[in-house]
Order: sequence, then C-alpha cells, then structure tokens
Amino acid sequence: MEQAARHAYIRSCGMYVPETVVRNEDLARMMDTTAEWIHQRSGIRERRYAEAGVRTSDLAVRAVQDLLAKGEVEAGEIDCIIFATLSPDFFFPGPGVLLQQKLGWADRNIPCYDIRQQCSGFVYGLQMAQAFVETGMYHNVLLVGAELHSHGLDFSDRGRAVTVLFGDGAGAAVISAARDDRSRILVSRVYADGEGALNGIHMKVFDFARKPIIDYDVTDFQENTDLYPCMPAPKNLFANAVRRMSQVAVEALSMVGLGVDDVDWVVPHQANIRINRMVADTIKVPREKVLYNMHKYGNTTAATIPLLLTEFTRDGTIKRGDVLLMVAFGSGFTWGAAVARY
Repeated sequence: MEQAARHAYIRSCGMYVPETVVRNEDLARMMDTTAEWIHQRSGIRERRYAEAGVRTSDLAVRAVQDLLAKGEVEAGEIDCIIFATLSPDFFFPGPGVLLQQKLGWADRNIPCYDIRQQCSGFVYGLQMAQAFVETGMYHNVLLVGAELHSHGLDFSDRGRAVTVLFGDGAGAAVISAARDDRSRILVSRVYADGEGALNGIHMKVFDFARKPIIDYDVTDFQENTDLYPCMPAPKNLFANAVRRMSQVAVEALSMVGLGVDDVDWVVPHQANIRINRMVADTIKVPREKVLYNMHKYGNTTAATIPLLLTEFTRDGTIKRGDVLLMVAFGSGFTWGAAVARY
C-alpha cells in the first residue's frame, strides 16, 4: 500500500521584544532627521533596543520560552533547530548551538542550522523546515528568526538612512507534521540574485580580502564605515522589493491553484509600509488584509514574520484554517513567499 504523503504545518509560535522603547523623537535628538519624516518614509514610529550585554541568542531564548509557555509543544519533542539571523552573537560559532545550550538541550545533541538570508531568513527557513518534516528527516523543527541590530548601528548623520529603520526582536515557530488538511504549508518558493549583494544593504565589518581582516583605525570616523550597515542605492532596493515580492507572491498562489481572493491575510516582511502597500496594490489584494506591526518594532529582519504570526494569532485575528501569504525580500538580494493554511 502506498504511504500517504506527509505535510508540514505551523504548529505554534512565540515572540520576544526588549523592554526599551526608542521612539522616532529619540533618534531625532541624535541625528539630523525628524520623527514625522521617519514615519512618512517607513511607517515606523518606534522600535525596541536591547541592553548592553544582551546577545541575539538571548532574545531567541525568550521567544522560544514564550512559545513553549503556550503548551502547544513540549520541549522534548523538538528534534532540529534552524536559526535565521544577520546579527549572530559571534562571527562563529553560529547562534544555533548557543541557543541549544541556553535552552538546556545540549545533552540531546539536537542538530542546529544557521542561515543568513537577512530579511528573507524566516521564509527560507520555513522552506527548509517544511522539507525536513515532509521527508521525515525531522518531526518537530524549531525555526527562529532573531535580530539584535541596535548594538551595530551608526547613530551619526552618516548612518541615519539605515539606523532609523531597524529594531531588535525575536520570533519562533515550530513546524511539525500536519494532523489533517485544515492546517498545512501549501507551498514555499525562494530566490536569490547575487547582482544585488553589494548594491543593496550590506555590512563589510569582516572582509577576508583584508589582511588582517580588520586593518583600519576603528576610532577614525572616515575609516570605520565598514563597521556599519550601508545602503548605497535605496531606490534600487525599493523597486526590486516591490517587483520581486509581487512576482513570487502570485507564483506561489498559482502553484496551489489559489488567487488573491482566497487569501485571508498577507503576512509580509516589515521593512517599509510603502513597499507593502505597493505590493498589495500590484497583486490586487485589499490593503485591509495586509498585517502590520512595523510601527511598533521597526524592521527586525528575520524576526518580522514570526512576530506578526505570534501577535495576530494571539489576539485572534489569524485563526486555524486561515490562508496566509507570507512574503519577504532582503539583501543579497534574496526573496520568497510561502502559502499556508494556518
């Protein structure tokens, strides 16, 4: 007898954001900008910053603890960790093993994967987790998206175009084998275009072409540019984000025979409210179906989509069986979409 196909679903999710709230007005006192200009250009009003001494894996621990506290998953069930971030605790090892150790799971030898697709990290990780579960390789994959931007931003006027956008936070989800067709990941599609690697936002702090890899005076304002994120062509990034997110969203829906009318909620990466509105208009999905929380948290990169999932499932907006369209675009360039019945 032919064995029934396995399907994966998003079983549970959790989140954590630091307590310190940094408003646009606070940044306007540090650099030449205004609170209203930031909001008009991005949709962001405030973001959260972690204290000194906190690392990305610490944020991830709190998000996982929040997930486990819901009682939908037992810690002992998790047999794989995927950690998506652009801000790892150290250059190496990756934060996956650090998260495993801090959760007290080191003696179980759970495999840990670290992935670096920036704003697309959660969608990339979701595809990996889906594949792992559906092939039977793992049964309950913990997928984490966590970022700690604030410790590495340039708070001078030179860095304002980037600094005003980003905040700290972590989201987590467990991907498991679906019990029925009511909840399942229907499709995931991801892409990359290396032509955008240095044309979009990037950070060169560790450049192995240098010998040694840091060979400039880090205290010299003129020389230390590579210590901070750089966004040389924001218009190019904006246009590519709208085009790529729209294309992959339509493609993913068409692959499972769905249209925008079948979508209950769009769960997009939270980089810029204007990008997300243009994507919604391009694919002709009503704006009221597009979920947002960037006004509270800013761009938390790999954490944005799981933060949305957690907030809007917790308040009852997203319900079991709802059709979700998750879509993201990030530096690299990388982008992707996933369609799921939550």
